[in-house]
Amino acid sequence: MPEERPPISEHEYEDQLEPTHLIRRSHVVLRAGTMMLGAGTSALRVREVMSAVARTVGVQQVEAQVTFTQIVLTVGRRGIFRTQVGETRPSVDADRIARLHQFSHELPERERAIDVEARLDAIEHQPRCYPTWLLVTLVALACASVSVLSNGGWREVLAVLPASALAYTAHRALTRLQFNLLAVVLTSAALASALYVGFAALITAVAGAPSPRFAAGFICASIFLIPGFPLVTAGLDLTRLDLDAGVPRLTYAAMVLLAMAIGVWLVASIAGVSPAPVAPNEGHPAIVWTALIAASFFAVFGWATMFNVPLATAVASGVVAVVGNVPRLLLLAADVKPHVATFVGCVIMGLGCAVVAGWFKMTKIIMTVPTLLVSIPGSSALRTLIYFDQADIVSAIESGVSTVLVVVAMVAGLSGARMLTDPEWAFTRPDAKQRG
Repeated sequence: MPEERPPISEHEYEDQLEPTHLIRRSHVVLRAGTMMLGAGTSALRVREVMSAVARTVGVQQVEAQVTFTQIVLTVGRRGIFRTQVGETRPSVDADRIARLHQFSHELPERERAIDVEARLDAIEHQPRCYPTWLLVTLVALACASVSVLSNGGWREVLAVLPASALAYTAHRALTRLQFNLLAVVLTSAALASALYVGFAALITAVAGAPSPRFAAGFICASIFLIPGFPLVTAGLDLTRLDLDAGVPRLTYAAMVLLAMAIGVWLVASIAGVSPAPVAPNEGHPAIVWTALIAASFFAVFGWATMFNVPLATAVASGVVAVVGNVPRLLLLAADVKPHVATFVGCVIMGLGCAVVAGWFKMTKIIMTVPTLLVSIPGSSALRTLIYFDQADIVSAIESGVSTVLVVVAMVAGLSGARMLTDPEWAFTRPDAKQRG
């Protein structure tokens, strides 16, 4: 007589019905997407990486809804479909974006899901590009360089350097402790501004007279808090009508900017910072322009390292920033409207990033974001806050509108450059990349 098999339990029966082959593949596709999204890039690039992994592991159908912090993924294979949700926290890691981008382009035609998982493990455990002490130094140098671009003098540079270094160190410590993000931003902005006022007072005590350019460096001590990646990638997402990702990302950036503005405003109102524009630096043109060119490079280079951009790419971003920022500064010197000058400069920088990235096989987005930040209208934003505090509503609205127009010009300039150099941005056809 044939041996009777033991009865199958309900749980074992359910396990047999589970499409384990699809579960493993779905998990690895979603993991690649959440890693890319968590690194801070646009929704288009997230979908691009997920599609590449899906092809490699043999998933035939992929549909993904990508928001700012969440991915809803549906995959299909052999007539079976599975939906899975992944979530991540907002952060920026340019090196991870570059590695995932390269990973997606180097995947073989077919590979087991477990082997793709091993590749993702290696990327996830990759150490950061710069030690903390060097990062703090370079971020402080970037903030000091922005003060030069804002018409600050040597006193402002000397005050910004230690103020931004100490505030950035505190910001990193508070972030690691996972305090509320907006509270951390507000506290860091207030600390940076207060430290700047304190160091400026010490320099005034030694020099014997207050600096007429004090306001030029005030906002620069906390400029490292600008949410550059969310702001720029939000603009790119909205350009492609990826509203699910672009609107929340823009909202997030606006909330961070508001928290930063409140922190700076609190100190500005106590310190009595003047809202009057600071006149350009005087001196021999060769010396002035050398300082502006060096400041353009080091501002972008420092920002790039803060975003964990690899060294070669950070240097390339600094060089492209100089090429684009010099025409912008010349146009401003010729009394061209700030938003027009910014648009021209950002188009040049966007085109430059596309060309250099193509030559040296670099990732465009991690070059572009720090490069564009050299055009950030920090001074006019500060003036807007101070005018509101002084109940000068007309001046506040004028300054605020100018600030918004410059930010829009930055995103428009980058988007225009992308459309000229990347068919995926110029067209909405699914085969745009192949046709391009």
